Amino acid sequence: MRFEIDISGCDIFMENSVLGLSNCKGLIRGFQINKEIINGLQKNWEEGKYFCRYSKRGLGFFKAMVYSSIICCLLELVHTDQVELEICRDLRFHENNIKQRLNKLLRKKLGIKINSITFKNMKGSDVDNYAYLMFKDNYNLLPTYVNLSLADIEKFLI
Repeated sequence: MRFEIDISGCDIFMENSVLGLSNCKGLIRGFQINKEIINGLQKNWEEGKYFCRYSKRGLGFFKAMVYSSIICCLLELVHTDQVELEICRDLRFHENNIKQRLNKLLRKKLGIKINSITFKNMKGSDVDNYAYLMFKDNYNLLPTYVNLSLADIEKFLI
């Protein structure tokens, strides 16, 4: 099954940023990150609770790992056995890290076969438009939201 993935907001650690997932056939899911989860992730990373070590210069790498973890959470909720992923180039210098991490997590933790992972500009795509709408939705009126907890995201970071 083909999925497009995009983030709306300039930074995954910016409050209310939305990571969206679409199968291009009407299924849209999105997760809006909040300050509580951002603070919890950063605190636990600084305390060395995740597989990647804390360093002031390693924040970009850590964001790529969180990005990959949230993608895994969304795919886990969709219940699919194989995927083709088209991911927006939001974390340009960490595409290889994201690809390697997704290959490992999806195969080993979720048992999902990966046919391909590609990175491209998603401007104007369904997922780009819906992620933007969710980002601007201050009242959570859209039915596409997925509630994820800190523990849900952390199970892919440990």
